[in-house]
Amino acid sequence: MTRGKKAESLLAPHDGEAEELLLETTTEQPLAPARILEALGADRVAEEEAEETEGRRLRWLLPAAAILGVAGWLGAMGWLLRDQASRLSDPIATVQLVAALCVPPALIGIVYLLALRTSRAEASRFGATARRMRAEASALEARVAALAAQLEHNRTALSHHAAELMAMGESAHSRLASAAATMAEQSRAIDVSAQTMGQRIDQAQTNLSIVLNSLPKANAELHAMAAQLESSGLAASQRAASLDAQLVALGERGREADAIAGGAAERLAAHIARMEATSETAASRLEEVTGQMSQAVDGVLDRAAGAVDEARKGIATQGEAILAMLSANQAALDRAGKDSADALGERIAMIEEAITRISSRLGEERGRSEGLFAEISEGVTRFDRELAVVHAMGMTRTQELAGSMSALESSFQAMSTALTSGEGNASKVIRTSEDLLTALDASVREIDETLPAALDRLDARINASREVVAASKPELLALVTAATSTHEAIEAIAEVVRQQRDTLAKTQESLLETLASGREKADELEKIVDDAISTTRRFSDDAAPQLVDALLRIRETSTTAAEHARSTLAGLVPQASAAIEEASGAAIGRAVDAALARQLAEMVDASEAAVTAAAGASERLTRQMAALAEATAQLDEQVSHARAEHERTDADHFSRRVTLLIEAMNSSAIDIAKAFSTEVTDSAWAAYLRGDRGVFTRRAVRLLDPGEARDVHRLYNENEVFRDNVNRYIHDFEGMLRQVLALRDGSAMGVTLLSSDMGKLYVALAQAIERLRT
Repeated sequence: MTRGKKAESLLAPHDGEAEELLLETTTEQPLAPARILEALGADRVAEEEAEETEGRRLRWLLPAAAILGVAGWLGAMGWLLRDQASRLSDPIATVQLVAALCVPPALIGIVYLLALRTSRAEASRFGATARRMRAEASALEARVAALAAQLEHNRTALSHHAAELMAMGESAHSRLASAAATMAEQSRAIDVSAQTMGQRIDQAQTNLSIVLNSLPKANAELHAMAAQLESSGLAASQRAASLDAQLVALGERGREADAIAGGAAERLAAHIARMEATSETAASRLEEVTGQMSQAVDGVLDRAAGAVDEARKGIATQGEAILAMLSANQAALDRAGKDSADALGERIAMIEEAITRISSRLGEERGRSEGLFAEISEGVTRFDRELAVVHAMGMTRTQELAGSMSALESSFQAMSTALTSGEGNASKVIRTSEDLLTALDASVREIDETLPAALDRLDARINASREVVAASKPELLALVTAATSTHEAIEAIAEVVRQQRDTLAKTQESLLETLASGREKADELEKIVDDAISTTRRFSDDAAPQLVDALLRIRETSTTAAEHARSTLAGLVPQASAAIEEASGAAIGRAVDAALARQLAEMVDASEAAVTAAAGASERLTRQMAALAEATAQLDEQVSHARAEHERTDADHFSRRVTLLIEAMNSSAIDIAKAFSTEVTDSAWAAYLRGDRGVFTRRAVRLLDPGEARDVHRLYNENEVFRDNVNRYIHDFEGMLRQVLALRDGSAMGVTLLSSDMGKLYVALAQAIERLRT
């Protein structure tokens, strides 16, 4: 019976210890002991205080009574033996006297020890131990609550920093995207400038082609003008010759008219002579005829003379008109030739002057174009160098940024996995703690229900045992052993409390180490930022070759156009070729210089802005992620350390808890075996005292026949003591089985436990009381 009481007292500290071990790893149930205390009520607290006050009274009363009894006995014996000093000379009598004197003090000491081991004393010590454990549990709960608050704060800060990191990553990504878009726009602008330059070059080539095509036409017009002038001179000379021929013809006609007039006069004179020769023959008639003829001849002569005069006048007038026309034509020809010659000379002078000016300007433009091409070549070379530097920097930053983004993504994935596993472990621990709290509550209620009756029964048994102390030496030894084991259990509980304190201290140290290890994560994040910068540089390196190719194409196009212009103009007039080359070179130089300067300035500004933004973002990211990485690393290390510490503590305490439970079940098996058979052999007690704690368990299994389940059920319902022992044994075995099954290899160990004598007794009792059916 007392061994069952000892097992009952050992159960509650074990449950409290399990609760403390679980409170160390979870923060969701920090006030479970407080709720249990509230469930017990104010009556329980008052009863504990009254028992404590009475225990303090008895603690001073019993030693005082024992000392007074021993002093009274020694004083009485000394008073009785005051006259028998002569008998003390005999050694045998002295030994007998000393033995007689020592027997009552020894009996008083035994009675005092038995009084100290009463149920009330055990209950007071258990209550004091429970109060100390509650105080320790409250302190542990406060520490755990503080740690939970710190963890929650760190978790909030971690989420906040993670959100800031994501926002900064998105900002850096948007900035890189804007920089890429700007570079793409600049590339497109350079392409547009190149296309515009090509169009201008094509337009210049077209103008040159028009000029070249117009030069032969102008030459042809000059040749046509010269030919026209020559033809005009020839026509004028031909007209002068024709006028001379007409004048000669007119002279010949005048001479022919004179000859005709002379011949007519001669014929007329001959006719007159013939008429005079004949007139002599016809004098009479001739006078009249002569008069008529004279009048007729006079008239004819007058008419002939007038006709001749009119002919002469007409010929003279015509000659004068011809001469005037010839002189006018000659003057007009002279004026036209002189004007044409003057105009041709002026035009030739103007052409020569224009050619001279064009030659001088072409010379100047050639010098400018050579200087401009030299500056363009120099600027392109410098731009190539700067672009190569920007390309290298951009490539490095882009690579670093890409690496940092990938590392950051993997870190977030690992963090998410760790948080998920931590949440699962927390849920598992919460469920386990709830189960243990439920079991603890059930145990407390069972203790509250069974403790008063058990104390009463224990008092009755102690009163009965006082009467048979001399005959119950084995049971006395068992009580001493039980008291020793109880004291060891209390010391084990104190050791568990100290270990829990050490565990909390180690947890704090692990938290500090976790905070210290966060710097490594900060370094990793700094590497991530550097990788992001290298990614940016790689991006700029990827875009820079396109710009270089575009500029090289522009340069090649310009060179090709210049060479084509040179080769085209090489066959023309040297002055016009130089002028056109100078003008085209100047135009191309101005366009290329302006476009290149503008694009280079924009590209340099964009590159510098991108590099500055990336550097600033990396610095801010490094500063802001230092705390996040530190907290994350500390949290990971704390969780791993706490998990390892919890597993190590469970492994260290599991054997102790199982040993205590086995001891409690063996103690309960003693009372159960007594219920089946009241006869206990001395060999069984001797084996139990030698350390074979399972002898009564095996004896109970042998006594419990499988066919006696109905009798066991009847005894369980009728005998309250047997029912309490059976409930205690089943409760302890199930508690040990739950702890075993919670381990990694718990299933195999559970099967081993069930196949052992304790397991067989548990199965037989559980089947007999129909516990396994529900």
